[in-house]
Amino acid sequence: MRSKVVSSIGTLGLFFVLAIAGVHAQTAARGEVNLPFDFKAGSAALKAGQYSIKKMNGNVISFRTEDGSKRVLVDAPLVVGARASKAGARLVFNRYGDVYFLSQVWLNADTGRQVFPSKAESQARNAQLARGIKPERIEVVLQGN
Repeated sequence: MRSKVVSSIGTLGLFFVLAIAGVHAQTAARGEVNLPFDFKAGSAALKAGQYSIKKMNGNVISFRTEDGSKRVLVDAPLVVGARASKAGARLVFNRYGDVYFLSQVWLNADTGRQVFPSKAESQARNAQLARGIKPERIEVVLQGN
């Protein structure tokens, strides 16, 4: 009788582990977005327009134009957790004046990837702060998740 109870608990535990792994495997690894502004992602300058975004191996995020004519790979080495899970899949930009820099990529609501600020972004930030103007955070929702 005791072995049946232990066996049942073990089976139930295995079921939960597999269920959690299955949910994790279904996490979105891509999205679509229509950006109304030009922006910088890592060292690349990208034009406003429709982009397909895909998580590649490791830290790499791919941005591809709608017509497939341009593809940029961005290194996003830091994992960030969500404070509010209602925020959903999104891109986060830092705006300095009229220049936008990609800061975070969230392909799901739970975890995102942080992009290190480039030298150009650091210079733009310092120049704006020297004028007493705070940087602005812009979030754009992804579709297709």
